[in-house]
Parts: sequence; C-alpha cells; structure tokens
Amino acid sequence: MTSKEPDKRIKRVGEFLVDNSIITKTQLDDALDMQKYNKGRLIGEILVTLGALTKEELVMALEMYLMETDENPSHVDEWLDQDEVDMIIERMKGK
Repeated sequence: MTSKEPDKRIKRVGEFLVDNSIITKTQLDDALDMQKYNKGRLIGEILVTLGALTKEELVMALEMYLMETDENPSHVDEWLDQDEVDMIIERMKGK
C-alpha cells in the first residue's frame, strides 16, 4: 500500500490566474514569452501591460492567491493597502 503525499509545491501566480479563469492560458503564455526578454518584470505587471488584467483586477487576484497559498493569511483583509501590495511583490520575486 502506498500513501500519496499532498502536493506541497506552491502554485505559481500565472498558474493560479489560469486555474481560476482570471486569464486564459494563451494570455499567460504571451506574458511568459515577453518575460523571457524582460527578466526584471513580474508576470502580473506584464499581464497588465498586455491588457489581460487591470491593476485593480491584479491586486484582487493577488489577494486571492495569498489567501489560497499562505499558511497564515490573517494579514490579508478585504482590500490590500500599498504596504501589502509591496509585500506581495517582494514575496513573488523570491519564488
């Protein structure tokens, strides 16, 4: 008998956006292609530039992402302030 361990891998932001029908797989692929030539830019920033999301939609999606992937999401409330957005961006850079 083998036991299957739960997948501990943290879902990447782009994958989360596609899985939750916030963007399409094609939009993600386009953004990832663009990111290859702009390594300093975050995927969310590129998606906004491409018009796949508005800034507001990105912030709301990042809030959802944190709530799903963070083991202790108590710091996330209904709306993110600038400090929380900055924290998300720093966390994303580290992944």
